[in-house]
Amino acid sequence: MASISSAVTSGQHGRPARSEQKYSDRRLRLAGFAVGLSAVLIAGGVWLAGASTPSWPNALSTLLRERRGQQVYDANCISCHAGPAGGAIDDYPPRHNANGHTWHHPDCFITRVTRDGISQPSALAPPDAPTMPAFRDRLSPDDIDAVLAYIKTLWTPEQRIAQASFTREMCF
Repeated sequence: MASISSAVTSGQHGRPARSEQKYSDRRLRLAGFAVGLSAVLIAGGVWLAGASTPSWPNALSTLLRERRGQQVYDANCISCHAGPAGGAIDDYPPRHNANGHTWHHPDCFITRVTRDGISQPSALAPPDAPTMPAFRDRLSPDDIDAVLAYIKTLWTPEQRIAQASFTREMCF
């Protein structure tokens, strides 16, 4: 009886039974599919990571420039232009945060005004409004760029997109 039982489970001549063979084939196909899918997902993830995110050195450089800009802003600008919160679009001197109007100007204008100052206040300014001093002798071009990078962190994503468009159109 043992020989009949083993012949049924093993099939004839020592081969696996057909149901076991089908199960084994199905497992191999499933394993192959899983390996192939994993390879595609890994390759896609690597491609997306390289194509859509800035490199770590660039991200770190941007973060350090923004941090330096905050330090320079706090030391030179905050006393007139105030900080990251509050204010209104018609404040004078203007707020540089999302409530102000600085984001309406392209980078080249903001940089020039910071570097060279403004000797005559805007027509919208109150009669006793202070003028913008020139910072060319106090701040390096890198410091001015860092302040601009910091100011942009105070704006909404929509404001940053609009301001980047103004910059592309008006700064040559």
